[in-house]
Amino acid sequence: MANTYELSDGTRLKKSTIDRLVKECKDRVSQAVINDQGYLVCEDCRRNDCQPVERSHNISVDMCQKLGVTEYAYADENITHRGQPCHKIYDSKPNRDLINKLLARLKPNSNQF
Repeated sequence: MANTYELSDGTRLKKSTIDRLVKECKDRVSQAVINDQGYLVCEDCRRNDCQPVERSHNISVDMCQKLGVTEYAYADENITHRGQPCHKIYDSKPNRDLINKLLARLKPNSNQF
């Protein structure tokens, strides 16, 4: 099926559905942080001047789709608020231990990085 991606249980979702679910997830996670602490701050460095704060995937949507764990693209625990400088650093050298830990929780018998 074109433009569909596999979930860990074998079902498939259209790319348009995945995109909508990712947006809803990011909005939900951001709103929860705002409700709790009143504002967004970089979760990596905790500095208020690490701006702008972006909603970053720990495991990219593309990687989730390629690994067959597409539902993780819109899982709350896969979203971290990072200031743009920290986001660029994270994207240049992702934390493989964190990624493997997150994948193990989602799909215990998966091959990890």
